[in-house]
Amino acid sequence: MAKVVGLVNLHSNVDLKGLTERRPVASVSFLGRYGIIDFVLSNFSNSQIDNVGILIKEKPRSLFKHLSNGNAWNFNSKRGGVQLLYDEKFANNNMYNHDINNILENIAFIEKNKPDYVVISPAHIITTMDFSEAIKAHRQSGAEISIVYKKIKNANETFIGSDFLKVKDGVVQAIDKNKGNIKNRAISLETYIFNTKALIKLLKEAQKVSTFFDLRDILSYVLDEKKINAYEFKGFAAIIDSFEAYFKVCQSFLNIDVSTKVFKNNWPIFTNTNDTPPTKYLKNADVQNSFVANGAVIDGTVSGCIIGREVSIGKGAVVKNSIIFSGAKVEADAVLENVIVDKDARIKKIKELKGSADEPLYVKEGDVV
Repeated sequence: MAKVVGLVNLHSNVDLKGLTERRPVASVSFLGRYGIIDFVLSNFSNSQIDNVGILIKEKPRSLFKHLSNGNAWNFNSKRGGVQLLYDEKFANNNMYNHDINNILENIAFIEKNKPDYVVISPAHIITTMDFSEAIKAHRQSGAEISIVYKKIKNANETFIGSDFLKVKDGVVQAIDKNKGNIKNRAISLETYIFNTKALIKLLKEAQKVSTFFDLRDILSYVLDEKKINAYEFKGFAAIIDSFEAYFKVCQSFLNIDVSTKVFKNNWPIFTNTNDTPPTKYLKNADVQNSFVANGAVIDGTVSGCIIGREVSIGKGAVVKNSIIFSGAKVEADAVLENVIVDKDARIKKIKELKGSADEPLYVKEGDVV
């Protein structure tokens, strides 16, 4: 059986406004109880890839807290686990703080494990990808490198700014940016499969070409001289590449047709659980079409919302189409619609807060409004 190491690549340029002011995208709350990184970690775990490194770009504190000892994701601790890979050397130098330099700085992680293949996948693209199937297709292709892509029919609305592939006979011909001007695209899911020797050789080559090159740059650069296999993923994929996209993707999971594509009996999504009591619905509670996490206390009206752990919704409050992070309090008679309330914030004096579905209003972590 082939030995595989996984890398979660957090070196993206995704900005979720206030949500990522003090935390990386990977540890932003999702559906009230998960972190965004839980999905890619669960993919590695369910694919029986037990050695996983996380390429951290910045703001690691909340990620350390969320990951804890890594046991929550059901990795075989005898064979591996989760290792945090941080490039301290270039942490404060944006041009040098990229995925290639991080891997090279932590190359001992790969050398120690001696894998046959390395799978690199991002956190901000949510999928339920079986990496073992992708690795099998990669091996059968005879190529040293594979890029995973998905055909989509609404590239004019989503994945704008992401890479798309031009594919011919299963081989990548070009990598370009999706400008949103064409509906049908083969969108790169930024998931790469490498023969280990080929990866190390490519990293060293990138250093010679440009020390500012990241993985995407060097893969595009070597297309003329290397065969890069294209593997089509046909399952669910959604991208969280902006504050607005985060809101829309979260809200889309309230649709059972979407959520059942991700939360499946044979593909558990693991997370670091908290010891909190059950949700308490008081006399005036009226809750519809919402995700509600443990420990919440609700005495108002909640509709089309995602309610985090230990959230309090007061008597007479009306909360619609909103995301309330853990520990936040919405006091009596407040009215919220299309609002994201970050951790431990308190809606107290301003009783009416309304954004729009396209531009949700944001309340910062710990603020009192």
